[in-house]
Amino acid sequence: MGFQVIKVTMIALAAVLASMVMLTPAALAQQQPPPDTGFTLLTDEVVGDFKYIADNIQMDAVDVVTSPLYVASDNSVLRSPNFYLGAAGAAAAIGGAFALDQTMRAQLRGMKHSTAADLENLSYGGVGAASALVYAYGLYSDDAKVRETMLTGAESAGVASLIVLGLKPAFGRLRPYQDHHSHTKFFDGGASFPSGEVTPMFSLAAGVSEAFDNRWYVAIPAYSLATLDGFGRMGHDAHWFSDVVGAAILGAGTTELLLYLHRRHATELDRWRIFPVNGTSPGKGGDTPSGLGISYNW
Repeated sequence: MGFQVIKVTMIALAAVLASMVMLTPAALAQQQPPPDTGFTLLTDEVVGDFKYIADNIQMDAVDVVTSPLYVASDNSVLRSPNFYLGAAGAAAAIGGAFALDQTMRAQLRGMKHSTAADLENLSYGGVGAASALVYAYGLYSDDAKVRETMLTGAESAGVASLIVLGLKPAFGRLRPYQDHHSHTKFFDGGASFPSGEVTPMFSLAAGVSEAFDNRWYVAIPAYSLATLDGFGRMGHDAHWFSDVVGAAILGAGTTELLLYLHRRHATELDRWRIFPVNGTSPGKGGDTPSGLGISYNW
C-alpha cells in the first residue's frame, strides 16, 4: 500500500514538473520570437517557479514545527470561526459517508475488476494530464498565479500522501474484503482509512480548481475525475465510502491550507529564505534583489 501511494504521488508530481518542457515547441511556433528571447523567458519562469516552491516548502516545514507556539496567539487558527465551521463540515461529511458505507458497498461491489481498473486509470491520467496542462497554460500565458497554484497542489499531493501513511496504522481500519459484515472494525491492524490512492488525486484537483478561482466549469470536471478513482477503489472492494470521503477532505484540505500559508509567506518578507527576495531598493528604479533573508521572527 505504501508503494502504491508513493507511485501515485510521483506520477502526479512528474506530470506537473514535466510540463515545464512540454510547451516550448508550441509556444515558439506560435509566437515566433527570436530563438534566444523565447527560451530565456521560459527559463526565467521555470527558475522562478523552482525558487517559489523551494522557499515555500522550507517555510511550510517551519510553520508546522513551530505551530504549537502560536496556539494561543491572536492570529491562531483556533480563534477563527471559519476553522470550526470547516471542521464541523468535514466531520458531518465523514459521518454521513460512514452511514452510507454499507449501501454504497452493496451498489458497487459487483463492479467488474476491469471496469474498476479503468475508472482508476481514467482518474490518474485525467487528473495528471489536467494538472500538467494547467501548469503549461501558466507558462504560455506568463501567469505566475496559475503556475504557483499548481506547484502548491503538487506539493500538497506529496504532503497529504505522507500524512496518509501515518493515519492508516493509527486508525487500523479493515478493508471491506477483509470483513464483509461490518464497517466499524477500526484499530484492528487494517489499512483502509483513508484511501492513499484517492488523497493525491483530490490534492491536484483542488489545485486545478483554485488556479481558475473555483469556477464551476473547471471545479466540477476536476473533482469528478478525482472521484472516479474513489469509485474504482470501492469497485475493487478495497475501501469503504467513508475512506474515500475522508481522503477527499484530506487531499483538498491540504491544498487549501498550503495555499493559505503561501499567501501569508508572500507578505512576510522578514522570513528566512533560500533564494533572494525581490524588493524595491531606495534610489533605484523598479524591483531589485534585496538579498537573502537572514532573520526569522519567533
